[in-house]
Amino acid sequence: MSSDRRKSAAERTGPSAAFGSARAPRSTRGQIIDSVVGAPPASVAPDLVAENPANPRREFDEEYLNSLARNMREVGQIQTATVMTRLAFLVAHPEHQDAVPAEREYVVIDGHCRLRAAREVGIDLRITVDDSSAGTREDLLAAALSANHFRKDLTPIEEAEAIEALVAFHGSAAAVVTVLGGAVNDSWISTRRALLKLPEPIQQRVADKEVPIAIARKAGTLPREEQTAFVETKMAEREAERARKPRPVRGRAAAAIKKVQSQPSVAAAAPSETLDPSGRASSTAAATQQGVPEPRVESRASDRSDVPVDWTKPDAVIAVILERCPADAVQKIVQGLLDAC
Repeated sequence: MSSDRRKSAAERTGPSAAFGSARAPRSTRGQIIDSVVGAPPASVAPDLVAENPANPRREFDEEYLNSLARNMREVGQIQTATVMTRLAFLVAHPEHQDAVPAEREYVVIDGHCRLRAAREVGIDLRITVDDSSAGTREDLLAAALSANHFRKDLTPIEEAEAIEALVAFHGSAAAVVTVLGGAVNDSWISTRRALLKLPEPIQQRVADKEVPIAIARKAGTLPREEQTAFVETKMAEREAERARKPRPVRGRAAAAIKKVQSQPSVAAAAPSETLDPSGRASSTAAATQQGVPEPRVESRASDRSDVPVDWTKPDAVIAVILERCPADAVQKIVQGLLDAC
C-alpha cells in the first residue's frame, strides 16, 4: 500500500479554508479500512452522487450556486466534496433506503453546493470517500449479505466475493453464518463460493443472469478443464428442452381461442338435418314440427360461405376461422402458425 493511502483525507487534500489546519492523523481503524477497500476514485460523474436525504438544508442560494458554478468552470473545484459509498451510508442510515436511488454509487456528506454546481456546468466532482462512520469493510460486507434491501443490488459473483472476504476475515464459513445472524446458511455460502472457481467468462455470464446458479454451482465442483464444456452442454440441453415445449398462445390468438371456448356447442345449438329425396338438406327442428313454415332461404352461415375472404386483412381471416371452425381446430391452426413463425 502506498504511504499516500495512509494519510488522512485532510493530509491528502491539504488545509481547507473552512477548517484552517489539517486534522489528526488517520486512526488505526481508518488505516485498516483503507487497506481493505483500496484507493477510491479521486473524481466521479455528479450523476453517480446522491444528495444526502438527512441534510438539514432545504433551501439553496441560487445566486451563490451560479457564482460557484462559474468559478468551478473557470478555475476548477478547489475543495473536494466528502462522500460515503451508498452501501456504507445505508448501513449507517437504513431509514433512508428508499431515498437513495440504486444507480447512485455515493452519497454526499459535505459539499452539496459543489455537487449541484458540478451538475450545472457538467464537470466531474472531486471527492474524498469516507465510510468510517459505517464501521469496517467487514461490517459493510456483512450488512450487504444479511439484509435483502442491500443484497438485491449485488450480483451472485459479488455475493461470492463478499462471502470469500468474510470467510478469510473470520476464519470459517460457519463463523460467517454466525456473524450474519441466520440470514444465510451453509448451503447458500458453499453455492456462492463455488462460483469463484469458474473461469471469468462463465462468472460474467452468471453475473449477467445468462447461466443459472444451479448449473454454475455444479460446474464449480468439477476440474477446471471440464467446467466450460459442462456449462455449454447444460445450456444447450436447456435450450433444446425449451424448444420442445409448445410456446404459449398469447395476445389476439389466445383471445380468439377463449372466445370460441366460451360459445355454446355448435352441435347442440344447430337443428338436426336430414336429406330430402332431391338430396337437399332440410331442417327437422321442433319449430317445423309445430307447424311453423320452414324458411325457404339458406342459413346465414351458408350465405357467408360464398362471400370471398380478403386474406390480407387479419381481422377478416380471424372472423372467418372463428365462424367456420370448431374450438379444437382453431387451437391447431394457431399452434401451426406459431410453429411456422
